[in-house]
Parts: sequence; C-alpha cells; structure tokens
Amino acid sequence: MSGTAKGKKIRSKSWRTNVFIICMLAYPVCQFAVFWIGTNLGAILMSFQKFDWDTGTYVWSGLENYVRVFREISGNQMVRRAVINSLLYMPVTCFISLPLSVLFSYFLYKKMPLAGAFRVIFFLPSIVPVVVLTKSFTYVFDSSIGPVDHLLRYVLGFDTPAWFREYPVSQVMIFVYCIWAGLGYNIILLSGAISRLPQEVMEYGRLEGVNMTKELFTIVIPLIWPTITTTFLLGCTSVFTVMLQPLMLTGGEPNTCTIALLIYNAVGGREQSYMTSFGLVLSLIGVPVIMLIRWGLGKIFEDAEF
Repeated sequence: MSGTAKGKKIRSKSWRTNVFIICMLAYPVCQFAVFWIGTNLGAILMSFQKFDWDTGTYVWSGLENYVRVFREISGNQMVRRAVINSLLYMPVTCFISLPLSVLFSYFLYKKMPLAGAFRVIFFLPSIVPVVVLTKSFTYVFDSSIGPVDHLLRYVLGFDTPAWFREYPVSQVMIFVYCIWAGLGYNIILLSGAISRLPQEVMEYGRLEGVNMTKELFTIVIPLIWPTITTTFLLGCTSVFTVMLQPLMLTGGEPNTCTIALLIYNAVGGREQSYMTSFGLVLSLIGVPVIMLIRWGLGKIFEDAEF
C-alpha cells in the first residue's frame, strides 16, 4: 500500500472516530445546556420579575422579591416555621440516620445472625414507591386499625395522640419515617464501601487482637470515610429537598411545612418569581455552608487508596 493511500485510510478512520465522539457527547452537552444552564438562567431572570394581574404577564420588579424574602423570613410565621423544620432534617439525617446506617452496614458485613433477613428489611423501603411507603407507615399508627396504636392504647394503656394531626407529634413522626425509610439507601452505599475493604488489613487487625468496636472505629470508618462524607453531604441537602414526606404523611399541614413544600405549594399560584428568589437566597447561603462542611470533613481522615 502506498504512503498516500495509507494516509487517506488513517484520516478516514480518524474522521469517523471524531464523528462518533461528537455524536456521543452531543446529547449530554445539549441536555446540560438546556436543563441546567438554560433553566438556571431563566430562574435567575424570573427572580427579578413579578406577575402583573392587570396584564397577565411578568414584569420587571428589580430587587422587590429579594426584599420580600428577607422580610418574610423574619416576620412571616409560616415561612419561618418552614425554614426551621427544613433545618431540623439535617441533624436527623446526618447524626441519627447516618450513624445507624454505618452500624447496621458493619453488622451486615460481619454476617451477624439473621443478617440476610435484616438486609431485605433495610433495603425494602428503598425500592418501594414513596406513596405506598407513606401509606403503609400511616396505617401502622392508624387509630382505628393500626397495630402499633392498638398495642399502645389497649395493651399498654397509653392515651395515644393523633399521630399525624397533632403538632409537634406529627413532626416527630415525619422524622421517624425519614430515619426508617432512609436507612436502606445509606446502607446500600456504605455496605458497598465496606465490602471493598482489603481483607489483608482486616485479617491483620484480627491477628493483633482488635475487637469489633475498635475495628469499626479505627479501621472501617477511616477507610470508608469518603463514602461517609458523601452520605453526610447528601443528608445536608435534605434541608432543600424534603417535600413528599410531610405532604403525604400530614397532608401538608402548615406546622410541618418545609422549604421545598412551600415552593411546591406556590407553583399552583402566581408566586413562582418570589419563590425563585427564595430558593436562590437559600442556595447562596446553603452552598458555601455545605462546601465548608465538606472541607471540614476532609480534614478528619485522609483518603486511603486500596
């Protein structure tokens, strides 16, 4: 084959490769441009507008929405309650659900008695739709047919409250549900991380007489710390994402409202521009806080390669 023909063949192959790469990248790039850049730019522009009832269109309003956001956070009781409720999900998720997930994942890894049955129990809420899961949860505490309510009321003689209608009991029940339903997802992540730990390290610890408690806190947790950090940060974002839980469990009762539910309720009216400003203000506050938490968690243990 001559040099000219060989060069043409190489260029043709290179051209086909480039076309294939461009085609494969076109979809995700377009999706990112439309659904992330376009959506966020549109949201930023909308935050400087308001709905004009006379013309039925959105008109420019400057910083009016942002002034209203700070005014209502400090003066509107419902908005303030939604912000406080949302902030409470972070310690519930990060300091109750996450440690329990680490503990249960370690027990599953150690193949404790009934580990297989518990694995199914923990994973089940992660694959059941949230609507079915919330209905099942409310059924358990139903005052007419709920087994837990009947046990407390008729067997133990407790005067049970209206679990999902009386505040603050209703808020506590949402927290209990979030812990129960969130364990499965966390355990999936943490169990995968623990299963990849080097067996040589674990065997060396056993030869040195390391008990289970010391093994968990001095070997397992430091080695899976990046996964714990990721799960912790996901728990922090629950401040902005919890919506279906209070909506399904309490019907969106005002005392259990969250930031996300507040925004969801406003979509049906003409409050989109105000709620866009509300979300942007919270994002500007929340993103630096989460980044600071990420930096702090990264200083506790160094990432280990194995």
